[in-house]
Amino acid sequence: MEEKNNYEEAGKKDLENREFSLPSERTKESVDNLPKSDEVKMTSLGKARDYQDEKDDEPALLPGYHEIWAENFPSKGLYYQNGARFFIRSASVKEVRHFSTINDQDPFSIDEALNEIVKSCLMMRFPGKQASFKDLKEEDRIHIIMAIRELTFAKGENKLRLENTCNECNHVNEIEITKDSFESTNPPDSIMKYYDDDKKSFIVPTKSSGTITLTPPSIGVMMEVTKSIRKSQEENKKIDQSFVKLLPYLSTEWRGFTSEMIKNLEIEFMQWDTTKYTVFTQLSEWAKIGIKEDLKTECVKCGTEVTTPISFPDGIKSLFVVSDISGELL
Repeated sequence: MEEKNNYEEAGKKDLENREFSLPSERTKESVDNLPKSDEVKMTSLGKARDYQDEKDDEPALLPGYHEIWAENFPSKGLYYQNGARFFIRSASVKEVRHFSTINDQDPFSIDEALNEIVKSCLMMRFPGKQASFKDLKEEDRIHIIMAIRELTFAKGENKLRLENTCNECNHVNEIEITKDSFESTNPPDSIMKYYDDDKKSFIVPTKSSGTITLTPPSIGVMMEVTKSIRKSQEENKKIDQSFVKLLPYLSTEWRGFTSEMIKNLEIEFMQWDTTKYTVFTQLSEWAKIGIKEDLKTECVKCGTEVTTPISFPDGIKSLFVVSDISGELL
């Protein structure tokens, strides 16, 4: 009999292991009507730019919005349909006020607050298809949130800094955290050879378990997973933690991914043999994307590489709430 763990513990573990990043949903009809101009080209990766209409005598269709490039996301844009475009704007005072109410000790509260920021500030466009923030890959959210943050504090009034002492010369280095500070992790060649550019997923044929299709989970999938965890937690139900770990990879699409589907997937999961479980577990590990846990830089004094674990000394609120107001005092 497989060991079952308390659902609350599984839920907390799942949320704590996820990157800070939640977005939101909103109809973005105006973005769907944007023209695709050959004159608008990427001049540098990762650099946001205003999206302007082709006609110089007309105002921008998206005032305040900037386009950012999926090639710079942790996913490298591999899991979005061709022609996908992403636009962000800075967070408003209202959104920052709402963000300031989060409970730093509650992973669900953090998750929801970050979701609201992205909900308000991100627009996505897919050719011929209505896009939702839920289509964004879970691990790409950190890049989106940091990009929104940098637009919000464009004058540098809320910098995030970490200190690290060099092991070679004992110099105390100050490291600023930006969207470009993070180093992405990449799936190994062992699974990349199964990447299907048409389906934007990994299509893996196996000897005894048929063809397995999986892709890094989207926000929409993860939101349903979290919703299921919270419901079971409230009802004091138990769950197999191994199922919770694999659940995000059991569906490649958030549309139709409901609580009923999750129940059916769990029933099916409990019937897997050892071989299928082992193969799927390894494939899901290989398919993970994200960022590395440490920031790397060079010591400004001796040039030695300095490594610092990513953290937020003033808590997650410091992403959008200015903690040091000394610069505003006379």
